[in-house]
Amino acid sequence: MSAAAAVAPHSHGSLFASPDAALGRNWRASDDVSVTGTGDSTGFHVLVAREKDAFTYHEVADLTRPGLEGIGPWTGYVCMTGSGQYAAAVYAPSSATNTPALMEHGAFAAVVDLRTGKVTQSVEGVQLAYFDPGCGSGDTVTFTRSGLGESATGTTTVFDVDAATGRTLRTTTVSGEFTNPLPTSQGDLGELRGHLVRLAGSARPRSLAALPGQVYSLAPSAGGTVDLALTEKGKDVLGRWDGSALRQLGGTAPHGSLGLYAVRGGDIAVGDVSGLNGVHAAGLRGVHAAHPPLAASWRGDLLTTSAVSEEMKGITQKIGSSSLQGAGVLHIAAVDDTTSTGASTVLATPETSTDSTGGDDDDPTVAGQSETNYIGNEGVAVQSEPDYDSTCLVKRLDPHAQVLQPNAARVEWATDLAVHDALTISRPSNFNAAGQPAYTPDGMFPTEFLQPDGGTIPAQVMMGVLAQESNFKQASWHAVPGDSGDPLVGDYYGNQDSIHEYPNPSQDDCGYGIAQVTAGMNSAKPDPFNAQQASAVATDYAANIAAGVQILGKTWNQLQSLGMTVNNGDPDYVENWFMALWGYNSGVYTDTSQNGGHVGLGWFNNPANPTYNPNRGPFLQAGQGDAATPAEWPYEEKIMGWAQYPQLTYNSQPSYAKPTFGNGSNLDLNPSFFSYCNSSDSCTDTGAGGSDPCPDEDDRCWWDGPVSWTSAPEINLLSTEHLTYSLSAGEPGLTPQYPAPTCGGAPNKTGTIVIDDVPSGDNTYGCDDSATAHGTFKLVLGDDVSYQRVTSNFPTSSPYFGTWRYTPDIAQIDLHQLGAGYDGHMWFTHQYATGDVWHEVTAIWTPDASLLPAEPATAHYDVWVHVPSHGGQATVQYTGHSGGQGGGDSHPCSVNQSVGGGSDAWQELGSLSLSKGAYLTANNLSSSGTGDADVAFDAIALVPESSAVTGPCWDH
Repeated sequence: MSAAAAVAPHSHGSLFASPDAALGRNWRASDDVSVTGTGDSTGFHVLVAREKDAFTYHEVADLTRPGLEGIGPWTGYVCMTGSGQYAAAVYAPSSATNTPALMEHGAFAAVVDLRTGKVTQSVEGVQLAYFDPGCGSGDTVTFTRSGLGESATGTTTVFDVDAATGRTLRTTTVSGEFTNPLPTSQGDLGELRGHLVRLAGSARPRSLAALPGQVYSLAPSAGGTVDLALTEKGKDVLGRWDGSALRQLGGTAPHGSLGLYAVRGGDIAVGDVSGLNGVHAAGLRGVHAAHPPLAASWRGDLLTTSAVSEEMKGITQKIGSSSLQGAGVLHIAAVDDTTSTGASTVLATPETSTDSTGGDDDDPTVAGQSETNYIGNEGVAVQSEPDYDSTCLVKRLDPHAQVLQPNAARVEWATDLAVHDALTISRPSNFNAAGQPAYTPDGMFPTEFLQPDGGTIPAQVMMGVLAQESNFKQASWHAVPGDSGDPLVGDYYGNQDSIHEYPNPSQDDCGYGIAQVTAGMNSAKPDPFNAQQASAVATDYAANIAAGVQILGKTWNQLQSLGMTVNNGDPDYVENWFMALWGYNSGVYTDTSQNGGHVGLGWFNNPANPTYNPNRGPFLQAGQGDAATPAEWPYEEKIMGWAQYPQLTYNSQPSYAKPTFGNGSNLDLNPSFFSYCNSSDSCTDTGAGGSDPCPDEDDRCWWDGPVSWTSAPEINLLSTEHLTYSLSAGEPGLTPQYPAPTCGGAPNKTGTIVIDDVPSGDNTYGCDDSATAHGTFKLVLGDDVSYQRVTSNFPTSSPYFGTWRYTPDIAQIDLHQLGAGYDGHMWFTHQYATGDVWHEVTAIWTPDASLLPAEPATAHYDVWVHVPSHGGQATVQYTGHSGGQGGGDSHPCSVNQSVGGGSDAWQELGSLSLSKGAYLTANNLSSSGTGDADVAFDAIALVPESSAVTGPCWDH
């Protein structure tokens, strides 16, 4: 579901009230332009400001994907091409940063024409990293796709794309971890195995120079030179490649204090440049600033210091309640470099996402061919839905698997108790209408004894996990606290959460609920849970937290068995869970008979991995803007950030307590990214200057030893938990964000036919069947079309030849249940364009034939449809079919589903003359459909009348 953003006062995007004074007298004649981007739940916003408009920011594109609008905040990166006419962007749901595979090849790429706002989708499945995309002095941009994963063995693919058209010009695949690509006229430059290299088509990468440190920025400068910003021995330094050699530009800056940015005709170094005499090199200009900015304008006149959504700002800072937590309301700050004038503004963006072209095709594709190519000639109708069976244990779209969305108080209560094995609340039989026997969360998932001497997981550690994994969501993102919905499941269909790609059961992730519990929830993997355990994990937030606590405890014990401890090894200290959090996300390798005998923690989350910005500080320490770019930190660093800086609720209250800090006011975090590097894992901060700490790039990069940065007597610097709830406290109450759904309330005239969207009282609100079922409800997915791929596009040797495809496989992905509407249950999807068979969902309400007269006799019925308080926004066409031979006449009627204004409502359509065989239909297709507006399917009522009743549509 979506909601309108709250419009803040003075939300015009204008930075400077007196531009003559701030920008200088010639600002109206300037061609300077600034581009930046930031994400929230409404999408990834690409923003542009031109100096001739006094640097007034406006949104030029809002990048998202149809059907994924309810997946939570979006994140991404953007750069501007050398001409200043185009921008390239990489964007993805922020939740992708919890999954290594999605970070490496699960993001989307697009190019934006800054003059017209035209968006062209480009490469699918790119890397979500701080250096992606790459822009140079021309209009060619780069996108990367990584295939290294945990093993550190694999390839990087670089796509060179024409920003003007979105067309891929060249694809280059290299062995190893290639980072920081910079497109140039002579090929792409970047870092590979500790060297600056050039990629030139199919030729092997050419090594240009060994690097003295880890690169975090490359920028074209004057005369064809390229400048580099690097971290070296805890300092920021600058270097220059002049075409024949790499030389260091003199001086150093404190770590994290320097940024390097391309500008027209050269580049600028911005930050603490006081110790950098090299900033006077030809084409390079030094600009002193307290911190590196987010972006520099095309000519370098404007330095944008921050751009963050009120929603993301509100996660860690009290700013007051706002609709959808401030999504779409952007706070922007900048400094004019000419006059050193600082300014800030608030921009309220439009409520709809940007239309896009090119590769943004709703049709699935295979081998570059649109699947629609096959339907016309070879598609055939099927009478039953396909038998798609996910390997995830608890199914979506099952009315017996509805999940009540908890509030923050319940989550903190359950966590405080679970880490102490005190979550003994009794869940009665059929809890949440799940049809399971009674249980207690800790009885089902007891807390692990922590080796070697016991102890507990600090509550703030576990709450940090829940904040990062799910933003405290147990149910689907579509459900707000107090609503019920489908279980929150990570990549249920194995297609990287795409609504346009076919399900792939072999790749199902099956991470369920608030802790994204994966272990035990996949029938195709070892040791699956039994039905009761799986149901509890999926439907009960408390059981899910208990399972997550158990898994984290087991991870701690696995590391203990390998001798992998942090500091003094006491589990009561928050900081000592650093490596266990690493393993919670990406696993602990313990089997010495595999992987060449290597054990321990994989490479992906190693803080030294160059996929993470080596110039970063601790997560969230610099401010809430970090939450908008979580890809720059490994998983365990993000959890430590959330443990220290609690998320806020939708009404700006802390979701949980801070830990009890040691002698300071912050966690005592390890300042070195290379603490998990030594000869044992072929990783070093000195080899090749530390620019590629693990040049072996295989499982020898796995870390398997202890780490300590604090020991006695400084151990009192470490932090411990702080409990909000006593271990005997009862479960807190839950105040719904929306009014409770209507139990009953249908027109009650004698003989009224009521047909709900579920055949019984399946809901989490205790609504009994308020009316006798008088018919059937059915959803038809994808127009029930199947087809076989046998065209000349696929030779018989192709793996695609002869394979069958079913449109319902796609249509089911963007179908959801929600605990709203009549008797506490409804279905909803999104409105797509007419003819989009892939995403078509048709609802059919059919009265029992025994209740209607046989043709030629008819009876008058006044038709009413139930519109829920939320989950329906579109104008939807309902069609009444009068019955008789062939279904009878068809009578369309358009209904605005937002008519209730936030309350449940019965909408009268008027009367029809009906006989046996009559039915009512509605679907989610419209000539104006874009995949954004919600379409709800709920109850209908047919009220008998002695004569025709005039309504908005009918009076038959």
